[in-house]
Amino acid sequence: MWINHHWIWIWIFAFGSLNNAAFGAILDSRCYLEGGGSAESFLATEDLAVGSIIGKLRINGDPNSETGDINLSLREKNAPVEIHAGTKELALAVELDKEGVRGPSSIYVNVICVRRHSTDPSFVIPVNVRVTDVNDNAPQWIGTPYTLTLSEVTVPGTRILQGARAEDADQPGPFSTVEYQVLPGPYSEYVQFLNPLEGTLVLKKALDYEQLQNFTVKLRAQDQGTPPRHSDTLLRVVITDADDQNPKFQRESYSAEIPVDGRPGELRMRPEPLKAVDQDEGICAPIQYTIVQSQDAKYFRIHPHNGAISLLTPIGYADVANGATLVVKATQIDNPDRYALTTVQLTRPGSHSDLSTLAFVQKRFVMRIREDTAVGNRILALPTNKPGKHLKYTIPDPVNSQFFTVGSLGELVLAKPLDYEKMTKHEFQVQATDGMTNSTAELTLDVIDVNDWEPRFRETHYEFMVPKSQSLQSRVDSFEGVLIGKVEAADGDRNDKLELSLRGQHAGLFEIDATGNIYMRPEQLQSLNESTVHLIAIATDTGVPPRSTSVPVSVTMEGLTLAQSGWNSNMLGMFGMIMGLFLMIIVALSCYIVRSRKQGKSAASGLGLGRNRVHSQAHSSVSSANLVTHEKLAGNGNGNGNGNGASVTSGGVSVLHMKHGGNITMANPMNNGLHHVASGASSSMALGSSVALLERERERDRDRERDRQRESYAATVRSIVSRASANGQLFEEDEIEHDSLQTENNNRKVATGTGAAGGGVTTITTTSTNSANAGSNLLSATDAMGSSENNLTVYF
Repeated sequence: MWINHHWIWIWIFAFGSLNNAAFGAILDSRCYLEGGGSAESFLATEDLAVGSIIGKLRINGDPNSETGDINLSLREKNAPVEIHAGTKELALAVELDKEGVRGPSSIYVNVICVRRHSTDPSFVIPVNVRVTDVNDNAPQWIGTPYTLTLSEVTVPGTRILQGARAEDADQPGPFSTVEYQVLPGPYSEYVQFLNPLEGTLVLKKALDYEQLQNFTVKLRAQDQGTPPRHSDTLLRVVITDADDQNPKFQRESYSAEIPVDGRPGELRMRPEPLKAVDQDEGICAPIQYTIVQSQDAKYFRIHPHNGAISLLTPIGYADVANGATLVVKATQIDNPDRYALTTVQLTRPGSHSDLSTLAFVQKRFVMRIREDTAVGNRILALPTNKPGKHLKYTIPDPVNSQFFTVGSLGELVLAKPLDYEKMTKHEFQVQATDGMTNSTAELTLDVIDVNDWEPRFRETHYEFMVPKSQSLQSRVDSFEGVLIGKVEAADGDRNDKLELSLRGQHAGLFEIDATGNIYMRPEQLQSLNESTVHLIAIATDTGVPPRSTSVPVSVTMEGLTLAQSGWNSNMLGMFGMIMGLFLMIIVALSCYIVRSRKQGKSAASGLGLGRNRVHSQAHSSVSSANLVTHEKLAGNGNGNGNGNGASVTSGGVSVLHMKHGGNITMANPMNNGLHHVASGASSSMALGSSVALLERERERDRDRERDRQRESYAATVRSIVSRASANGQLFEEDEIEHDSLQTENNNRKVATGTGAAGGGVTTITTTSTNSANAGSNLLSATDAMGSSENNLTVYF
């Protein structure tokens, strides 16, 4: 009894020790993260100073070097962070940089936690430090400084620099979004940025080479940070001279005396030799001199390069008694439209030409003038036969008198800007008077068109909606263009024509004609995944140089999107129907296979059904000879009522008598199997052409099922015969009344025994197309059971 109590106390003590150990292990939460996490994460700005505390590790335990219960360390060597000794503080050891240039853009380390006074393995805690971006980078200009060369005839509004840009190394967002501007200062009024977010510069003010040959402005690129960062660069513009000025004579008029004797020779000009220069200093085109045809011009010749005038033939005093006036024309060799006129007054010594009648050197003046000629320019000289005299000139036409004025020396000056689009030609008269006589000259000025107008759209933004209609959806399948809208553009230049085009990611889906109609290409809509398409319509004129303008266009694809989605739904529905039919076929075939296998099993098990079931897989030990011997009819088959007779018929007919009460009836399972195979085949024919692919597989299954049923059937017969032979229930050969083994071709023999009403007869009947040999045994009969007509009936 004491021993039993002793063992009880031992078990109590052991259980208590284990419980305390388990409870202590559960309570030991050292090196676990607070809150049950598996990793630590921190955020740190990239401008965090080295040595700053990133955060505190939320690890259970005390890392104090003296009184603590855990040790913390980093697995990585030379890690960008460090743990302060005796604390859980994680400090920065290197400089951070979100862009990854001056330092790491992220940190990932592993913290090792070891429990003191414990044999437990160490814990590894992942720590991730995410670096956040700050505005620590200023935009940097690309390809600076910029230098441009512009002609002085560049029209204000022209884009003079495209592609100027600055890049900000900060992460995408406001810190890297760059805005451009021209800083205030000298000459800043000449240029400006087309858009603050786009590095495109346009000319703001007209240039003049004669006044300004070059200038420099300062450009700034600034991000959208707070505070913003910026960088500046310089833009130097070099102005080139353009052929916008006519040549100019040094004097308004010249004079010379004809020799008294009228001999040929060079005339001496006063007050200085005749000379003209190109006013375009940057071009300084060479000048060619000619004498305008007149009545007196036939006597004189002018040198084409130096302008010296000579008398060609001797002339009498009567030929030019009152002197002569020559009109000299100085023309640029490279541009015949640029020329200047002056007069040379020729007199004879002692003549009084001043008393002659006032007359213009030419009765008609014709000239071409650009419409962008600056107001105040002297465009034409109107010489008279009294050069150097201050005459009074007037323009009677009230309209043209607003555009032109004539100075006292006969110079025609532009007083109002010309406009080719309003007036292509100016025809008027100029009258001159010296107070005593008058003279009139006709002027024709042809205005040369200059491309000074940019195309303009009627609207600043066009929005079109694809109509949601059946007609539109029906046209999607056709390859005709669908009209979705129209843009309207015009050009202020008279002779310019506009060319319209579309730009954008999906511009290939649309077309635009010369009138601004926008058509959609339905055949290419299959690749469109957006309900709203954004385009840019561009209008370009045919002027020199060409000018263009653009306007945004938005197209909402409501109607066509629905049509397209409906088409996709139909396709998906059709695909779903096909998949559903395929799944139904698979399910039907699976059910058929399972059903066939179950029926085969039930048919095989049916061989043993009856009043007495036989469960035996053993083969009969009775030899073929014994079976032949026992295939005799017993002598009690005379109807004595005992019911002990048994008859077995095989081949032709074989009868076997057994001594046993009761009966067993077994039907050939081959009939049911074949019946179900036939029904399965008929049902499979209803599945369509897709079932034909599995027909060969089912045929092989049926062959294997028949072989298995045949073996099971034969094994059952062997078992019955073997048990009857083992129990001694078969009659001896001398008990057989008559031999029932008979041979008959293509006939069925049935041997029956007579007895009382309560008696029974066991009959095994086998129908075969070939007659069996009378000496064939029962096993031969069971091996031939392949026909659907086989039946087995056994009575005990």
